[in-house]
Amino acid sequence: MEKNSPESENQYIEFIYGKRYIKLRWNPETTTEDMIMDAIDGIGRKLIEYFSASFINFVNDRGRVVYIDAIASEIISPVFIRAPDAKKNLISTEIIIQDLKCCKFDRKQFFIIKNSKLVEENFIELKEITWSEITKHTKRKDCWMVLYNKVYNVTDYIKKHPGGDVIFKSVGKDATLLFNKHHPWVNPETAMKGLCIGIAK
Repeated sequence: MEKNSPESENQYIEFIYGKRYIKLRWNPETTTEDMIMDAIDGIGRKLIEYFSASFINFVNDRGRVVYIDAIASEIISPVFIRAPDAKKNLISTEIIIQDLKCCKFDRKQFFIIKNSKLVEENFIELKEITWSEITKHTKRKDCWMVLYNKVYNVTDYIKKHPGGDVIFKSVGKDATLLFNKHHPWVNPETAMKGLCIGIAK
């Protein structure tokens, strides 16, 4: 039987990880429809990327496919998010998870609902950076760029990247379109891990 954290009963939607699926469990009395929808939306892309899957679907504890609207409105708990055509798994064998901390997705075990938004545990809130400030950082020795509304200090990144000269043309600007043109399959947060310094405002 899976252990349950006292904190998670009231404050968390729990993500429990197994082979080719993620199990979501929550407290119906303290979890709103919006919270559940945010949680599902927030985890979907990460699940596809991690499993190298092309799609995901949702099933109840009987293995029957359920739709997102039904999950939220009927407060079905638990529900499993599956990646049927997964090319790799989080764990090598199917096991009954006795300790929630033994099978982590990335390095996070819980996602906190804060102001109706999904926030990672130990989340460090990024500061807001104005566009007027962003446009000042356009020199080789100090350059920033914006991807998906997040500001990255790419000064050292450009020096090491083989396409550094192309990237440099977008410093001080929103480079999302350029990034997607050349690397549509890449998650910028993964590619430039540790370089995000704020949110563009």
